[in-house]
Amino acid sequence: MIGNPVDYDKKFKDNFPIFPSKLDVELRRYLDLIPGKNVLDLGIGQGRNSIPLAKLDFNVTGVDYSTKCLNICRENCPNLNLIQSDIRKFNIENDKYDLILSTYVLHFLHKDDSYNIINSIKENLKINGLVYIGVFSKEDPKFNKHLNSSDMELLDNNIFRNKLNDTYISFFTKDEILKLFKDFKTLYVSQEYSLEQNNDSPHYAGIIKYIGMKI
Repeated sequence: MIGNPVDYDKKFKDNFPIFPSKLDVELRRYLDLIPGKNVLDLGIGQGRNSIPLAKLDFNVTGVDYSTKCLNICRENCPNLNLIQSDIRKFNIENDKYDLILSTYVLHFLHKDDSYNIINSIKENLKINGLVYIGVFSKEDPKFNKHLNSSDMELLDNNIFRNKLNDTYISFFTKDEILKLFKDFKTLYVSQEYSLEQNNDSPHYAGIIKYIGMKI
């Protein structure tokens, strides 16, 4: 593992943001293809997708480093199975999960760690199971913002290191994601540039979303 995990409990100590849970439309489109009911959410956050999935009778296990996020999930959906852990240390049980998702999380790691997690997802997901990934694209405005920040150090492969706290942020390309999942059946892939309005500071974001099936 490289660097520290982003500590949201510390980052938002005095003003922790609360986000609504709403199933992503891209994932909803493919729910009927999920072969069973066991779901793993790596970096569950406040349960954006997992709470709606649990309400649809999926058996959801959520992993997150933030105890505050896990408490929010617990308050809003008591039947979630919640585990406090750095997702880089979490061992995925083989052949258990029908859907594994990790959205808006993997880009907050060094890419070597992100790649290791993706490879673990691919190895341990059930045959015919689905994976749903969402990461920052290189077109995200934060890429140029970090280029101009004295606190950020640009490394190889579109990776930035935060010099102040030894955390990382990585930016991906669509071709890179497709190459990582070249042995999966691609169901959906998009590279989007849109206005994010789910907090007090609306901003534009570049996001790559990928849904694939293990074959």
